Amino acid sequence: MKRKIAVILAADIAGYSRLIAEDEEETLRRFEGYRTVFAEFVERGAGRIFNTAGDAILAEFQSAVEAVRCAVDVQESLKARNLAYAPSRHMNFRIGITIGDVVEREGGDLLGDGVNIAARLESIAPPGGICVSRSVHEAVSGKMGLRFADAGPQALKNIPERVHAYTLALDDGPDTPVAVTKVDPPAPSASARPPRPKGQSNWLSIVLALSALVLAGVYAYEYLPNSVLEKIGLAKEQPLDLDSGPAPTAEITPEPVSPPPTANPPAKTEPAPEPQPEPARKTETPEPAPQPEPAPQPEPKSARTPPNPLASRYVLTRQWKDCQNTEKPDEAEKACNDLLETGGLVDEDYATIHYALGRALRDKGDPDQAIEHYDESIKLNPTPDAYNHRGVAYYDKGNFQSAINDYTEALRLAPSMADAINNRAWTRYKAGDLTTALQDANRAIELDANKAYMFDTRGHIHEARGSRNAAISDYRKALALDGSTDSSAEGLRRLGVN
Repeated sequence: MKRKIAVILAADIAGYSRLIAEDEEETLRRFEGYRTVFAEFVERGAGRIFNTAGDAILAEFQSAVEAVRCAVDVQESLKARNLAYAPSRHMNFRIGITIGDVVEREGGDLLGDGVNIAARLESIAPPGGICVSRSVHEAVSGKMGLRFADAGPQALKNIPERVHAYTLALDDGPDTPVAVTKVDPPAPSASARPPRPKGQSNWLSIVLALSALVLAGVYAYEYLPNSVLEKIGLAKEQPLDLDSGPAPTAEITPEPVSPPPTANPPAKTEPAPEPQPEPARKTETPEPAPQPEPAPQPEPKSARTPPNPLASRYVLTRQWKDCQNTEKPDEAEKACNDLLETGGLVDEDYATIHYALGRALRDKGDPDQAIEHYDESIKLNPTPDAYNHRGVAYYDKGNFQSAINDYTEALRLAPSMADAINNRAWTRYKAGDLTTALQDANRAIELDANKAYMFDTRGHIHEARGSRNAAISDYRKALALDGSTDSSAEGLRRLGVN
């Protein structure tokens, strides 16, 4: 064993036990991907990971600046990845960093006060934030464009002396003080899915991810491979103009509810005829005319370009934002199609693009093409949301059984997905299966009693069953939660209630 001074970084996932309890397979799969991202940034900062256990990661650096830069890069990169999931399913690292005396054991493991203090600082860091000791703060002060909040001396578990700590919560403004208490994410809630078969998704604006890169010193731009930079019209030799374009939005406005679905999709237009090969030109020495080459067959996405995790993490361009803009389906369709031609993405990103393109096409009244893209999304990454939204597209076509099958599959993957249960309840009601529809509606309200459309669904079922008082009660509850629930107001008028 030998002693040395080292910069120690400790990290773990906030609320990891809850995430595992809700969906073990998805949590483990995502954590492996996040840990790979973590390892790449550690290596880039000339550090090394010397220990992992469960969701914990311990890394050693020679430079405090590189350790903090790695921590910021990790947090901003994973924040961008979290945008594809509901807030209750976000995986947020807490990170603690200190400079201390450590003992290196045979095999490279480190022990000592430096490791213990880093782990304790991590435990008081805010989810998605960073907590450093005074020694680290002094080492990086004036060298990085980051402003830490002074948390003062902290009494850390099993550490005899108080440790002066500074925190950096990357979601907060630079002047916002951060309370240093151990906080887990909020209790799990149903994903904010849309009212029964309306199919909209409450995606957070990807502009936040772009602003995250700015906060991180635009490190991500520097790491983009040339192939992706060329596709988005940039070159590494060009500085990134942070003053151009619209400013990142600091506040997200909830999406409006789309109008009720229609069961009759518009007729599909016939595809344009393929161009015929141009006949070979005659030359002075006649030669046999070459046979036209067969039209190239499209390659699978994964075969076009080898998956590049750096491109996957940092394609935060206007196209990516527009692709997921549920308010402008025409723009979303074009942006998603452009992104599908972008090389260097991993399957999970292609799945997200197909999913967003399916939503745009469904909103434009083309459920058939929407289903084709939901199919592609599910092949690449079968998520509950993809099954739920494909079920909505099947509902639009009047294919109730396929819709019910997809809602059921979504619930197999996410048993507490209240919106999929509500969608299945509504579809069963439309199919005339009132008994099981009522069971689903009751279960949806048990899981999430704060959405007007769920009470509206149950009100319609009660009305169809002849339970007048129960229907009136549910319609009134829906209107109390959202006064613009017109179908509940109409239900009360049908029942003769003012």
